[in-house]
Amino acid sequence: NGRTARLLMNFDLMRKGFPAIVLPVERRLAYYEALDTAHVDGDYGPFLRLIGEMAERSFDPYWHALGKGV
Repeated sequence: NGRTARLLMNFDLMRKGFPAIVLPVERRLAYYEALDTAHVDGDYGPFLRLIGEMAERSFDPYWHALGKGV
């Protein structure tokens, strides 16, 4: 189940000191395409780039709270 997989991914990210990733609705298609590419072609690059971008964006509220707005 996709929700469970994203929950486990967020749990693992938080264990490693990253904030949880929130996947915006407008990025959902890109997420599914990246998952499909990873599954069908074995190319994890698009998926890792997307998750990396989302992880980076997840820090934005913290930077804002610290007065370090990006």
